[in-house]
Amino acid sequence: MKFEELKKAISDDLRLSIEGSKGLAVYAKKSSKFENWLQVEAAGVLSKSINKKPVVPEAVLNVNGKEIDVDLLVGDEWAIELKVIGEEEKKNYQETVKAIKEDIEKLKELKAITQGKKLNTAMACVIFPVEKEKAYIHENIMAEVLQTNEASVVEDRQFFYFHDNSLLGAIYVKEV
Repeated sequence: MKFEELKKAISDDLRLSIEGSKGLAVYAKKSSKFENWLQVEAAGVLSKSINKKPVVPEAVLNVNGKEIDVDLLVGDEWAIELKVIGEEEKKNYQETVKAIKEDIEKLKELKAITQGKKLNTAMACVIFPVEKEKAYIHENIMAEVLQTNEASVVEDRQFFYFHDNSLLGAIYVKEV
C-alpha cells in the first residue's frame, strides 16, 4: 500500500468518523481518553479501507531481539504512531514536542532496522481545538516535530468539526 492510500484513509475516513460520532466531544475533554478512542477508530477505518491486511493495535514488534511498540501495525507494511494534541499538551509544549520527537525517532529506528522487510512508518497527529485564524500555532508545533517547513504541514492538514460543532480540529499525517 502506498502512503497516499494510507493518508487518505486516515485523513478522510477517520475525519468522517470523528465528525459523525455524537459522543466524541465528551472524550475530547480528556485527550488521553480521546487517544484511546482514536486508536480504536483508526484501526476500524484502516481495516475497512485496506483489503486483506490485518490491523493490529498496540503492536509489539520484536526486531533483532529488541521490542518496539507501535500504536498500529497494518499488515507487515506500515507501523503508525497516533498522537493527540489537546489543551493539556499545548500547555506543556516542550514535553509534547519531546514526546512526539521520541515517537518519530522510534519510527525512524524501526524503519532502519527493518530495511529488508520494507516496513514503512507514519505519524498521525490530531490537534484540537484549532482556530483557523490561529492554526499557525499548531503548524509551528508540527513543523518542529516533523522537521519540515510550515508550507508542507499546511498542505497536509485536514480540518474537521466534532459532531456537535463545538470544536474544530485538524489531522496531520506524515510519512516518517
